[in-house]
Amino acid sequence: MKYRSFGDTGIAVSEIALGGLLARYEGVCGHPSAQIKKNIYLEALAQGISLFDMGYGDEVYIPDELKGNSGSHSFALKFTAPDPDMLRFTVQSHLTNLHRDAIDILRIHHKDFVASDRLRETIYALRESGEIRSLCLIRHYLDDQRDYIESGPTEESDGDLVMYNYVCRGQSTGIDKAMEQGKGVLVMKALGGQWIGWDDKVSPHWSRTKKEALPEFAPKRDKVAENLDLIYPVSVGPWVDLAEAGHDRPRTSAAVQWALQNPGVSSVLVAVSSVDELEELLDVVH
Repeated sequence: MKYRSFGDTGIAVSEIALGGLLARYEGVCGHPSAQIKKNIYLEALAQGISLFDMGYGDEVYIPDELKGNSGSHSFALKFTAPDPDMLRFTVQSHLTNLHRDAIDILRIHHKDFVASDRLRETIYALRESGEIRSLCLIRHYLDDQRDYIESGPTEESDGDLVMYNYVCRGQSTGIDKAMEQGKGVLVMKALGGQWIGWDDKVSPHWSRTKKEALPEFAPKRDKVAENLDLIYPVSVGPWVDLAEAGHDRPRTSAAVQWALQNPGVSSVLVAVSSVDELEELLDVVH
């Protein structure tokens, strides 16, 4: 496993990070059992993964081997509510569960951060107290994505979480600006998101699917139909081009390798539902 700096924070992160386990698979593969989740955490640690994502509910399955202040691994926490009081409670609850003094990377939606003075003040207070080490802004919504492309990182943040993959490359200009400014970049949706399974996504015929037909391929059709403008450009494209010669199906590791070719990327967050999927993903570093 190789490691990169998360901007100028002094935090070293593995090139591949373990994303929230429920995030990708709630619509496609169902929920892995508690034991499988624990096995995934332990195997990820054994393989050198040093950044673990939280905030999706799976953090209750984090094994004791990952808890405590010892070790060189880090934890990122996604917080989705704009309520400052809830943020403080959430951070402290996760620290109690982890037996740690600090969350290494706090992730907040960019739109919430810029809209609320109280939220920003709470974040600054948590940093001052040492309960969080760095701030990462989530560029999930279309307006936030456009802002990042045009302007790059926000001065107050240490980095951003961006949608960036083989078929959706628009964020590359923002990533270039982040690298110039010493800001970190975490990548989400490197495999196109949780809405469509990987094997369906890399099918040649599916890459030619029109936007209006996309919900037909999704387990959660209504959700996809409501968010087509966001989902379609991230998910649909010539993924099959990533396949090795003589193979029809590209491995997930090829999609991650493509994202890691950008030197401005600090780490790629990917969710898996089994140890086997984790092993395929880690082909990129073996």
